[in-house]
Amino acid sequence: MKHLRGYEKFKESRKISENLNPVNEEILGKLFGGLKELFGQIWDQAVAGMKKQLGKNPEPEKIKGYLDQNILDPNKPTFIFKAVVGKDSPFFKAPTANDQSCLELIGKILDPVSGGLGSGPEGGLQQLYDDLLKNFGKKTPTVDIVKYYLETIRNRAIKDYKYAKGPDLKVGKPPVINPKDINFILTDLTHLPDLKKILTTAKDDKIKRQVTLDWVNKTFLVRLDKYLSEIKNEDVDKYIESIGKEVPEAGPEGGYKVGDTVVYKREKFDEAKWGALTDDDKKKPEEGKMKELQVNEIGIKKISKIEGDKISFEGAEFTKTMGDILMKVEAKAEGQDDLVNTLKDVKTKNPEAIKKIDNIAKMYQEPDKNKDKIAEIDKLIGGEEAK
Repeated sequence: MKHLRGYEKFKESRKISENLNPVNEEILGKLFGGLKELFGQIWDQAVAGMKKQLGKNPEPEKIKGYLDQNILDPNKPTFIFKAVVGKDSPFFKAPTANDQSCLELIGKILDPVSGGLGSGPEGGLQQLYDDLLKNFGKKTPTVDIVKYYLETIRNRAIKDYKYAKGPDLKVGKPPVINPKDINFILTDLTHLPDLKKILTTAKDDKIKRQVTLDWVNKTFLVRLDKYLSEIKNEDVDKYIESIGKEVPEAGPEGGYKVGDTVVYKREKFDEAKWGALTDDDKKKPEEGKMKELQVNEIGIKKISKIEGDKISFEGAEFTKTMGDILMKVEAKAEGQDDLVNTLKDVKTKNPEAIKKIDNIAKMYQEPDKNKDKIAEIDKLIGGEEAK
């Protein structure tokens, strides 16, 4: 079967000590096929959300924020390793795990060919790249920006944690791992030494399972997030330019600017509720469902400063990241609410005057043509004197 190719790499490399339990190859083969299907479902949702939130050609900083707050966040449905270490994953549900199972779990995450961060035919990233190309196209560098971020953090983790002896891999180049460098013998510290040392101190398989999950969640994932934060904008730009594409600039389609009034996520933001809104709902921020979400889940403010990925707002001490910004809204002109209320009052008390007000409003739609009449009106209502 096609999905067994990723597993074959692990099978070839096994140097299993006598105390390890035999592995049921049929079960593992099904598991790898199941992971591929689950990764596909995660990426479909992640890419759809990315395009909806970031636009057609987002700049690197916005993509970085989206990856940090969606792809690498264990609490989000688009978490990259949900199928591997999430609450519904086989490893999480199993009551115990032996040394080999714990070490193989890291391979299902980190292996550069077939793992969740793998860019080979069976890897999780390849499916993500395919989805990005379908949604953003080949001309935009979106897939290349995502590739640079995710492969950079993967390659750093492989080197730092000595996965398969920690080869020095390069972004955009086919990952080369020697299967013989992947072993499950705890005394051989050339492969995943940090985790092996922890497993050595665990008394039984129940504890081994728990310490492995703790290591992944409290050490490994935290380190990936740190790696992402340390990637410099100029390095991303240099990579994009090296493949002959232009780096997107912040603008109406790729970002936001000072003065824009935007909708941002609050601490209790619910992705499902936001996704359920229609385009018509979002056009009316002060009405209906949009107004209801403003109680706890979203806020609306004008941007006062943008520093990299950090967004500041007028009249607020807190900041948000680009990934927290959901959309731009059209700001109301100063005095708009007062005008609406005044017109309602006039319509009630003097309905015949509404037609005259309408005629006056039309004059202001063509100020050059009606400048003399407008000057007279300004004099009568105490506005600027005619010049």
